[in-house]
Amino acid sequence: MNPENFEREQGEQTSLEQRLEALPVNQREKLEASWKTLEELTPKGELPEGVIISKVEHEDAESTKTKVAEMQDFLKKAFEGEEMVDEMQMEIGLQHKIVDYYGARDAEGKLITLLSSNSVETKTESGQSELSMVVWYVANREGYKGKSVVKEVAAAGLSDFLKRAKQELKPVKAILGETELGDDDAVRRERAFNRYAGMKRVYGKDKNGKLSEVLYEAPPEDESTKGAPANFMVRLIDGRDTLSKEEYMSIVKGIHSQYSRPEYFTSEYFAFLEEGDPKDFPQEDVDKYRQRYLGITEKIQQKIEKKLKPVQGDLVLLSEREKRKGAEE
Repeated sequence: MNPENFEREQGEQTSLEQRLEALPVNQREKLEASWKTLEELTPKGELPEGVIISKVEHEDAESTKTKVAEMQDFLKKAFEGEEMVDEMQMEIGLQHKIVDYYGARDAEGKLITLLSSNSVETKTESGQSELSMVVWYVANREGYKGKSVVKEVAAAGLSDFLKRAKQELKPVKAILGETELGDDDAVRRERAFNRYAGMKRVYGKDKNGKLSEVLYEAPPEDESTKGAPANFMVRLIDGRDTLSKEEYMSIVKGIHSQYSRPEYFTSEYFAFLEEGDPKDFPQEDVDKYRQRYLGITEKIQQKIEKKLKPVQGDLVLLSEREKRKGAEE
């Protein structure tokens, strides 16, 4: 290890220990317990020879555009032409460190795996902040089946997420993800989420004991006022397979807040979306649009809360296999 890096890491560790010592015992224990669990959950293995994993970082506008162009091309091939996110949104995410991208490259320097994630903040009933990591997607090069590489890419993301939690002195609540409704690959992706991070779908029981999935709804990314339903995947760091309706709504609101971040509501971005001139989109008008968007998001949250009212007791987390086994019994 480089002596300078060693000294810096030692200094950071000492600083963290000092900050922890200043906290009440119960708060410190909660923090350390969640960090330890996440560390234990982080996959550990060896990469195939020649494979390198690195985080995609913003350096300057030009280099970011080049990196985004490469990732866009990779994603379109991996998802058969489906656009996961537009170029400028990716550029904004990188520039403002909103979204994290981790890539694995083969010996020739070509991308073989790409993971997209970001951190969201939620609140406990007492108002304490907690952090969760949302895995948006993991894409592989067509024909490439490197399970160990996917695990190592996930490990890189989880390790950085843990560093952030320690820097901010916040406990880790959950690892989150989603799979599209009606997708032929939904079950395959669900099993992958469960296999790599123990993530499970969310269910609730009605007054007759009937089990139904609790669907997540993402805010719209266009002029629509309707949410986009999706299967939701959760892994609670404390090991529970249940969560309260209040906890679930806190998670939903934390994710929704990422869609309405002010960094995405600029004259330049709206001009990009409409293929126009930024002068035609005064920032004042864009700000008003954001306020309307926040209103739409709030109505979607109210809709989800309304659907949760008939649910009896806490929500239950079940894997596809557990759900199928329960139905057979």
